Amino acid sequence: MKARSKYRIYPNHIQIKKPSQLFGCCRYVWNKSLEHCNQLDTDGQKKPSYVDLTKQFITKCQERITLVKGSCIYSIAAVS
Repeated sequence: MKARSKYRIYPNHIQIKKPSQLFGCCRYVWNKSLEHCNQLDTDGQKKPSYVDLTKQFITKCQERITLVKGSCIYSIAAVS
């Protein structure tokens, strides 16, 4: 017979704030890169490569948003 357990977590305000900031940065990078690719598509231009998108939008994200340490790594994953 297999035993199972249920766990419930109760994060404090700091543990709630950090992932919220992280996913906010990821959402910002994803939306801006998607908007850029859609604009290029309507103009009939070729879409940029993954590397070009990450260089362009991660640096913009770092300039505009105060990132949590390590959030940039997850923001790169959001572009792909």
